[in-house]
Amino acid sequence: MEGANVVQQFLEANLFDKLHLHIAPVLLGTGTRLFEKHCNRKMEFIKTKVVETPGATHLYRKPIPSAISTS
Repeated sequence: MEGANVVQQFLEANLFDKLHLHIAPVLLGTGTRLFEKHCNRKMEFIKTKVVETPGATHLYRKPIPSAISTS
């Protein structure tokens, strides 16, 4: 399904203004690590909202522009 790959491309190109992560307690196999390709970059986010439901936790974040670097 390559969802993580698409997100990685957007992160690499700085083409996002917010990030929504939905965490569910389900094991789906090995999968793709969302932030694995960005070990050279420091990226920080501020929390804008958290919604907890019985099936998942929904995290809403915005990047801190001054904290994004390529070093």
